[in-house]
Parts: sequence; C-alpha cells; structure tokens
Amino acid sequence: MEDRLRRWIRDDFGLDVIELTRIDHGADAAATVWQARTATEPRQYAVKWSGGGTGAALQTTAYLAANNIPGVPSPVTTTTGELWSEHEGKRLSLTPWIPGTRAAASGLTTDQWTSYGALLGRVHALEPPPALVAALPPLNPINARMPSLARSIEHRLRTEPPADSLEADLARIWEANQKTITALLDLAADLEPPNGPRVICHADPHLGNVLVDPSTIHLIDWDDAVLAPREQDLLFMLGGMGSLGPTTHEQRRAFFQGYGEVTIDRTRLTYYRCARALEDVALWSEQALQGPDREDCLEILRDALGPDGLAVRTLS
Repeated sequence: MEDRLRRWIRDDFGLDVIELTRIDHGADAAATVWQARTATEPRQYAVKWSGGGTGAALQTTAYLAANNIPGVPSPVTTTTGELWSEHEGKRLSLTPWIPGTRAAASGLTTDQWTSYGALLGRVHALEPPPALVAALPPLNPINARMPSLARSIEHRLRTEPPADSLEADLARIWEANQKTITALLDLAADLEPPNGPRVICHADPHLGNVLVDPSTIHLIDWDDAVLAPREQDLLFMLGGMGSLGPTTHEQRRAFFQGYGEVTIDRTRLTYYRCARALEDVALWSEQALQGPDREDCLEILRDALGPDGLAVRTLS
C-alpha cells in the first residue's frame, strides 16, 4: 500500500515522499491517514485516503481557509488544480501537517475554550457561496442508516448466541439499556428534520477533532460537513459528550464567550442530539462486534448510555 501511495502522491501532487507514518487516531473506519515527510516545503503533510463523507468537505475547508478562518487546514491542490484525486474508489487528499496536541488528550484551558468558540462562531457566520450550498448535504448521510443498523444489531443480539465473551458483554449492555435504546428509536421515528437558517457545520466538532499548538486552535476532519442549523454543531458544547466536550459550567461559558450570543432552538437540538446518540449506540456496537479495539468500543458505548451520556440527556 505504501508504495502505491507514494506513487499516487508523486503523480497527482508532484511531491516525492521520503517517509510515511500511519496515523491511527480517529474512529472513521472509511479513512486511512498518514503523516508524509517530503523534501518540499512545508515538508510534512497529512495524507488522507477516504471513502467516507463527500468531496464537499474539501470544498468547505478550501473556502474557509481562503476566507482567512484561522485553524482550518486548506487542502493542497493537485498538479492540475483539483482538491483531491481518486484511486480505487476513494479520495486522496493532502493538507499541511499540523504539529499540535490532540485536545481530546490534553483538554483545553479556559482561554482555549474561548478561542475555540470564536473559531466555530466565525465558521457559522461565513456566508457560503452558491456552489458550496449546492455541494453540502443538508443532513449527515450517516444518520439516515442508524435506525436500521441499530435494529439489526438488536436482532442479532437477541436471536443469535454470542460468538465470544465480548459479544456477550455487548448483549448485556443492550439488555440493561433496552428502554433507553427503544426510546431513542421511537423518538427518531417521530422527529422531522429541522428547518431554520442554515450555516456551514462541521457536524463532528468534538475535541477528538481539535488540535492545539501554542498559538492556534485547529479544527480538522471535515468529512461530515453539512449545511444545517447551528444546533448541529452546538450540541457538542451543551453536555452529554463526556471529556470530548465542555465538562464544567466555566468551560461552556468560556466557549460561548468566544462564540457569541445565541438562542438555542430546543426542538432542533433534540433532533441532532437524538441522531448523534443513535449514531454512538449503533456504530460503537457495530465496531464492538467487528473490531478493531473491541474492548474500548464497549467502554465508549457504556459511557454513551450512562447517566451523563448523550442518550439520557436527549430523552430527559
């Protein structure tokens, strides 16, 4: 794979790769990411080969960076001026490497929460051009298949003997939280996609997608970008995300101090919370069945369904 990747980068982007290092951060099973070192300034690049999301993500980051939104990495163009190339049905894209610390590991200081709020506020305030409006989906495509995925997992756990002890643990988690999961599915069936003013949304702006360097907060991994009401992003700042979002009143206050004054529409918030809670339940359960990192997936699922998790908060 690495030899093919080096050849593609040379042919498509005109860069000779000296060294490739696989990066395992992130839960996106459809994407593979490498750190590439080249002989050409800025020398280091993040290389993503992705079959998830849409090409609109790269159009979005290029537009935001061109409008001087700090902390949004602009894609490197190919030798023919494109934002990505395609190989084996997946998009190959490059951005300059950001030598920052992942905020999911380090957390954010009060001042950094304010800076992050200001960054997301600037993204939401920027008017998208007609071409980007046409390219961005109004809903995260992942959300549409979550109810059926959850029901198929439920059926398997109820009707088939567990293949191993980890699957038996997963079945026990579902049994213990059956009322919550059923209530989420019922709520999702009743809710209509929200109307209202639409803005450019990252759709997954938790701290796992935030990098911190001494001067800048960076928001990366825009694969799920959508054109949606701002509650799509702000749900991550209003509780239920554990350490991937603000965990104290002071942190939330600091974020919104930077973001600016906003009135949250509770109906829209419930819709996006429900969609995300179902995504967490279904996708982490699926990965607990199929791997990788099955034990870690079980722990994340327990947290998502716990008393402080997003599922319970959605239904309260």
